[in-house]
Amino acid sequence: MIISILGMSGMDREKVNKTTAYYDCDVLKKQSGDYYNATDLLLKNYNDKFYFLGTEKAIDFQKKLLAYDEENVEFIEIEDNSLDDIFEEVFALISKAKDTEKVILDITHGFRHQPISAIFSATLHKFLNDSSLEIIFAKQIVEFNEYEYIYLTEYVDMTQLSLMLTGFIRTLNFVNTVNVENLNTMAFEKFSKALLSNDFRGIESSYKNLSATLEKAKTDKKFDHLKEIFEKVEKTVEPFNDFGNKEIYEKYMILANLMFEKNYYLLSITYLFEAIRLYSSYSFYKNQIISDIVWQNEETHYYINSDVIYGMEGKGNKYQNIYNKNKSNFDKVVAEYKKLKNLRNNLTHINHKKNQPNIKGSLHSLLQSIGLLIKDDILKDLKK
Repeated sequence: MIISILGMSGMDREKVNKTTAYYDCDVLKKQSGDYYNATDLLLKNYNDKFYFLGTEKAIDFQKKLLAYDEENVEFIEIEDNSLDDIFEEVFALISKAKDTEKVILDITHGFRHQPISAIFSATLHKFLNDSSLEIIFAKQIVEFNEYEYIYLTEYVDMTQLSLMLTGFIRTLNFVNTVNVENLNTMAFEKFSKALLSNDFRGIESSYKNLSATLEKAKTDKKFDHLKEIFEKVEKTVEPFNDFGNKEIYEKYMILANLMFEKNYYLLSITYLFEAIRLYSSYSFYKNQIISDIVWQNEETHYYINSDVIYGMEGKGNKYQNIYNKNKSNFDKVVAEYKKLKNLRNNLTHINHKKNQPNIKGSLHSLLQSIGLLIKDDILKDLKK
């Protein structure tokens, strides 16, 4: 399938004599030479179905100028200056193509915004359905009547890449829909999948690949125009620079803050909830109040955390002596834990009978207060 936007070239200004221009087609691997215009070149070099878009005036002009087989050519009339028409027609034609069908879009001709609209519609289509699409353009060289064909497809790929990277910066989700030469896009996808599935080992291993990919991209001149976006990606994943060397509760705090920044409040609350419980358990373990934290057995893991919090509340006899000696610090941790627990329950259980509290403001306050307790290591030296 060949799609092209018609122009008014091919005759002199008086519209009396036919004129030609030289087209270098080496990149297209077609016959270079003199043609009336790009439309003439397409007709003489491609054996396919042609769709020519243009105004009534442009279509009439080209029909008089060109030799074509009516069975293989379809003229589609558009209104002059109609951005909607050109977008809808190009998008509809590309969408109509079969998955294995090669589509060539020539945007050499057209008025003002039409080629731009064609590129945009092609970009959108590739983003939604990666068809076999090639966008070509004859750029002027040396003199007015000499042109050289180039591919613009790689710029569409770059547009897609910028959309995907921007989406990752905003949402942490990277859906890989394009293969870009010299860039390991799978590094972004693997990190995103690990991050959004709580795969800590995957986060650590994929971050190394992502970091190396970003570093390489910054020195590649091909990506100079995306440098600012790559820098924003680097800033987004910066909290993972030393992720592998952090304690588990510190990792949860990193994720809690990151998810809050991206407006994933339920995820942020979940990470923060686990962070304060694990910090408490680790403090009991490091102070030799409990002997072990069993990670393999989730029930035991949950029991130990609950048991520690229960003791810090001054309930039961098991840690009563410990509680009496550390009441001041325990009360500070428990007070924040209770606030967080209430907020978590409100959000998790979607209580439609009560007005939701200010989730964002309350969560932000708890991230700061609990983060400070952990940073100051308030349970560092427990008295026994």
